[in-house]
Amino acid sequence: MKKIIIILFAAMSSLYVSAQAIHEYSIYGSGGLSTLSYQLTQGNKSIRGGGDFGLGYTFFIANEKVTETGKIFHQYWGIHTGLGLGVYSAKAKINNMEAIAEDLDDGEDTFNLFNMYTTVSGYNETQKAMYLNIPVMACFQIEQIYIIGGLKFGIPVSGNYQSNNTTLINKAYYKDLDNWLEIQEFRGYGMFRNSSEGKLKQDLTVILSFETGWNWYINSHISVYTGLYFDYGLNNVSKNKKTTFINYKKDDPKNFTTNSILSSYRDDKKLDVFSEKVKVMAVGLKVRLAYCK
Repeated sequence: MKKIIIILFAAMSSLYVSAQAIHEYSIYGSGGLSTLSYQLTQGNKSIRGGGDFGLGYTFFIANEKVTETGKIFHQYWGIHTGLGLGVYSAKAKINNMEAIAEDLDDGEDTFNLFNMYTTVSGYNETQKAMYLNIPVMACFQIEQIYIIGGLKFGIPVSGNYQSNNTTLINKAYYKDLDNWLEIQEFRGYGMFRNSSEGKLKQDLTVILSFETGWNWYINSHISVYTGLYFDYGLNNVSKNKKTTFINYKKDDPKNFTTNSILSSYRDDKKLDVFSEKVKVMAVGLKVRLAYCK
C-alpha cells in the first residue's frame, strides 16, 4: 500500500509541478458595434458604434502542467469581475407613416374633443443608452490563449433619443361637429418641420458575454490582453410606458413634440406599436492592460 501511494504521488507531481494563487488588476477599453437591438413593425433600424471601458479584477489559480515529453504548459483558472461603463446606440428610419391620437382636448369649452391624424415623412431617430456593467465570469488560459465567459449585470445610467427635421402633417377630426380642421397652424394643424428629444427609461439588463484572444506578456507582472468579445442581452430593457406618438399641448398646440418610437404606439387602441422589446448587444475588439502579483 505504501508503494502504491508513493507511485500515485509521484505521478501527480509529474503532471503538476506547482500551483499558486494570482491576483490580477486591469484597466480596459473596447469598441465596435454596440447597439440597442429591436425589431420595428415599420421602417428600418441600423446598428451604430459604441463600446465600453472600465476596471477589472481576476483571481487566478495557476498551474504548471508537465506532459509525457517533459514540456511544461502554464494553465490558469479564475473568476473575473469589475466595473465597466458601456455605451449602446441605434438609429431608426421611417420614410412614411401614419399616427393617430384619439380624444385629445383643445382647451375650448364646447366641442373640444378631437382625434389627431398625423402623416410623418422622413423620420430619423437616434437612441443612446449608457449602462454600468458588472461582470461575473469564469476564465481559462493556457499559455497565452485565454477564454472568458459568463454574465454581466447592467445598471442603467442614462438613456435618450433625438429626432431632427421631420416633416409632419397634422389634421384634426371633431367627432361632435363631424368636421375636419387642417390648416389652422396656431392650433397645431397643417405642415410642420419638427425636431424632438427626450429621455428613455431603461431597466436592468442581464448580458451573456464571451471573450477570447491573446495575452502578451511585457514582464512577469504586466501583460496586455487583446481579443474579440460578444455581448447579448437576455431581457427586455425598455421601461417606457407606451403612449401616443404626438405630444399635443393644449396651452401651446403649435409647439407639439414627438415621443420616441421605442415608447409609442400608432393608435390609441394600443394595437399597433413600433417596437415591443429592446435588448443590448455588442461585438468588437477589447484591449486590457493587466498587473498581477
